Amino acid sequence: MTDIKAIWQDETLEPNKRKLLEAALVEFSAKGYERGSTNQIVQNAGVSKGMLFHFFGNKKGLFLAIVDACIERFFAYIQTRMEAAPEDFFARFLHVNHAKMALFAEEPAIYQMAVATFFDYPEECRAEIEDREAQFNARYLPLFLDQVDTSLIKAQFDPQKALHFLLSAVEALTQKYVRENYDASDKGFAHVQSFFAELESYMEMMKVGLYKQSDSGA
Repeated sequence: MTDIKAIWQDETLEPNKRKLLEAALVEFSAKGYERGSTNQIVQNAGVSKGMLFHFFGNKKGLFLAIVDACIERFFAYIQTRMEAAPEDFFARFLHVNHAKMALFAEEPAIYQMAVATFFDYPEECRAEIEDREAQFNARYLPLFLDQVDTSLIKAQFDPQKALHFLLSAVEALTQKYVRENYDASDKGFAHVQSFFAELESYMEMMKVGLYKQSDSGA
């Protein structure tokens, strides 16, 4: 099980609220929003259902609180590793990739929650999730693009367009992997490391096409 205590590090958090959040993360990451049971959550948390309504209003409010917590944990974890990020785009991609793998290995529920949230939008929360996805991308893309060295990219390519294309290709491959593994109990987590290795091999091919010959080895 994930170290869910790492996600809520605020020591002032009310104990019953913390119990609900921790139980809800386990439930929603495993079953998603639609199949996730508030009855199971309060039972596992050992609190009354009235407590859930008191702190979060309803199931939707609780779910979105979990989504927000996972997003913040993701960026807090990645940011601590960005000080050592290389300037080369492809090297930076691998750097962020490895940081994500380390996070998912430590806290697999975050991976499962991301799949349940962003790859299978709960209809009841669609507008809120779309808004959070846009906010996520606004924070995520700069990890790759800010202060990145584009001098090795061939002159005929616009660096920003090339980098956005690469990220779009990675996103398409990721969605394909998730769709193929969505029905697995762990949503494909057991094989995610090999998937990331496959992504890296694709990135090497793209690097040959985009980088100047003297640096790509062509």
